[in-house]
Amino acid sequence: MAGVPESGVAGASRATDARDAGGPPVGVRGGAASNGGDLDIPPIDRSWWSWSGVHGGLTVALLLRHARAHAGGLDARTVHASLLRPVQDGGLRLSTEVVRRGAASVVTRAALMEGGAPAVLATTLLAARAAPTHLPTRPPAVPPPRDCPDAGFTTEVVPFVQHLRVRMAGDARPLSGGTDPSLVAWMRLEEPGFDPAEAAVVMLDSMPPAIYALTTEPVPVPTAEFSVHFTDGLDRLGERDGWSLIEVRTEQASDSWSVDSSSLWSPSGTLLAVGRQTRRILPAG
Repeated sequence: MAGVPESGVAGASRATDARDAGGPPVGVRGGAASNGGDLDIPPIDRSWWSWSGVHGGLTVALLLRHARAHAGGLDARTVHASLLRPVQDGGLRLSTEVVRRGAASVVTRAALMEGGAPAVLATTLLAARAAPTHLPTRPPAVPPPRDCPDAGFTTEVVPFVQHLRVRMAGDARPLSGGTDPSLVAWMRLEEPGFDPAEAAVVMLDSMPPAIYALTTEPVPVPTAEFSVHFTDGLDRLGERDGWSLIEVRTEQASDSWSVDSSSLWSPSGTLLAVGRQTRRILPAG
């Protein structure tokens, strides 16, 4: 979840570029040690923190990477994650098991442990992608990135925004007190160490919750459940200077919970991934 508009984002220390489960994951300080199906990693760099711990999308991306390493390099089709508690500065362990290995797909179950207790759980379906043949979903009509204003998200509350560039593409703005709980923006991930599925997971969890379009003051709205479905067009992520168009919408909200949906498109209009989040709305302060 991104921060509130204020000043431009600050420069960041660069994340480690590692594509396999045997090396240090992106955003992790130092090296990693493997123990069979488990991988011990040091604390994740604080430049990737959100409100009270590591950016949730990054933790799911790390689990997704570990799952792919156990699935013979198959492509991610879906990932469903439960974010049980914030990941902080403790020693971390990634653990993955293959639940089912079929002729064309693999299902894995993974956990990110901190201090011996589960912090994030994820189930992933992996199978080969094909060329997209049916494209009924079209993106919102918006100006190109060069004609859209910088979102101005601050790193003071959510440091991870320093790893992104965000340009607001629709009329709604976070904390504008509007009437439509939806936000549209161009987004570009500035780190080179992510594959398309990992990048999509990070970006789909990086916009402010769409309910912010209705409010004027920020409150913590952490994600409790997060699912992402990847399309056959995912390999087009990163085309045209790396920009992707993202739309987030709050489908329903109460005083304590909300349900958000999100979609990610390439600049040419190909749907890349869709997400769904159940969020907890916490009191301010």
